[in-house]
Amino acid sequence: MRWVALKNLGEHRVLAQNILDERGRVLLAKGVELTDGRAERLAKLGLFSACVEDPATEDIELEEVVSQRLRGELVSATYDSLVELVQMEGTKHIRASNVKRKLQPLVDDVLGQLKSIEGASQHLGNVYVTDGELYHHSVNVTLFALTLGIDQGLNSHDLVELGIGSLLHDVGKLKVPGSVLRKPGKLSKDEFEQIKRHAGYGYEILRSLPDISAKSALIALEHHERLDGMGYPRGLRKDEIHQYSRIVSVADVYEALTANRVYRKGYLPHEALELLLGGGGMQFDESIVESFVKTVAVYPTGVTVKLSTGEKAVVVESKPKQSHRPIVRVIEDPYGKRLDKSYNLDLSTELTLEIVAWES
Repeated sequence: MRWVALKNLGEHRVLAQNILDERGRVLLAKGVELTDGRAERLAKLGLFSACVEDPATEDIELEEVVSQRLRGELVSATYDSLVELVQMEGTKHIRASNVKRKLQPLVDDVLGQLKSIEGASQHLGNVYVTDGELYHHSVNVTLFALTLGIDQGLNSHDLVELGIGSLLHDVGKLKVPGSVLRKPGKLSKDEFEQIKRHAGYGYEILRSLPDISAKSALIALEHHERLDGMGYPRGLRKDEIHQYSRIVSVADVYEALTANRVYRKGYLPHEALELLLGGGGMQFDESIVESFVKTVAVYPTGVTVKLSTGEKAVVVESKPKQSHRPIVRVIEDPYGKRLDKSYNLDLSTELTLEIVAWES
């Protein structure tokens, strides 16, 4: 199985993994054939790629950091919680315990699955339609953040606080006009100020909940702060920013850079990683960036990539600390012709080759 761009489906069209809607519900199930009509409808929803069966990669198994079932439950619970909080905010009738009661058992389950993984984490999960990007973004950030928190040595209590705060870190965005959040062009000064207010909005909402800790709420307020004081909303520096927030800022930036949006394609994973490395010690906590390099596979197993030779390949294995140069299986020549016999290359030793594009 491998990930392939919808525009490059070719003859291999049977889904190897579910596609989810904005609620975490199955929109198209594993085993369904992606007809041209279905692919076109998905493209209109903002979907760029899907995971399909392919004889050349049938031995490649996707190693997700959490199960499909748990991820769907997490997205659904996050959707329900964020919408409920915004709808009830200001009414003085927020049933605060409902939020933590929904999320904590799922965070516990995620931690159990993350702690069982050896080596760099693999693909974060199912494909989702863009209408649900806020909720899936929140879940992806949480999976990254918890992976980093484990490597940073946080105890179980702190990891749960980090997980709940990460899932809710962007709740304030639901109070920002959608036309501003999804604007395809450059934001005006006023529009950017509206965006920046989401941090304060989110913090106010979370601080009104008696069972959401102050530390979890701080993540909403501080995840756009930077060590050099150039972040927002308060321009905090270094240790003035809570550790949870420093972790989430790394996870949030990487996920935002690599995610596809209706108005733009995401960065290549190694490009986003280079930006994090460049900001290590300046904008981002250097030890957390080091944890990211060590624990997260930037090119997960099964991802289809284009090499600098023009050949198409599929990631077979990502090595810890070298996931930007994985082992790949070449399946097409530079002219798009399928090879009769595919072969593997280790990009960590084939230093003249590099990944120039990926199908995401």
